Amino acid sequence: MTSDSSSNLSDNLESILSPTGNYREQLLKAHAQNKGKHCLWHRRGFKGHADNFGLQQECRDCMDAIEKGRCTIDVTNFDLDVYWTVRNFWLKVDIKDPNECWNWMGATRRNNTETVAYMPSPFHSAKTQSAHRVAFWLSRGYTGKHKISHKEGCSVLCCNPLHLTIKELGSKAQPTKIETINLNYGNIFERAKTSVQEE
Repeated sequence: MTSDSSSNLSDNLESILSPTGNYREQLLKAHAQNKGKHCLWHRRGFKGHADNFGLQQECRDCMDAIEKGRCTIDVTNFDLDVYWTVRNFWLKVDIKDPNECWNWMGATRRNNTETVAYMPSPFHSAKTQSAHRVAFWLSRGYTGKHKISHKEGCSVLCCNPLHLTIKELGSKAQPTKIETINLNYGNIFERAKTSVQEE
């Protein structure tokens, strides 16, 4: 390796590791573009999950929770305005034992090799996503454009959050159990009154 190429490598490494220059500009631009947006986990009347997105459009509050191992299927984690969408998604998943694949029973395409689930997102223009991506968003957190992968040997239809990973995080954030499975919102009218009072 020549001294010139070594110097270029050092300069490139410094530009990647240092939060200045282009990276800083991109981050500031992303924050400006994301002003007023919130992820699915945002609750009216509570701080968090709003105006705090990274360069991959991931919710940074969710990413913190994912890194701590959050894994829960609980419709009460979401505001009433998305309750039916969240609940209807999970009703199309064949929830079994935590060690088994939970196959998607909703829409598919390309000879059952791709799943299609309705779930609007603050950044994706399409109103549908792959079912395993939605399962990850609703059980672990909103990851924006980060790629969600199945564990090795898993069915392409699987929506079990314990079988889904983000490659960039590796195994350090992989949960060992699902904390809660709750598809019942309780008294919807009482929750609606509470939401109105919090605003």
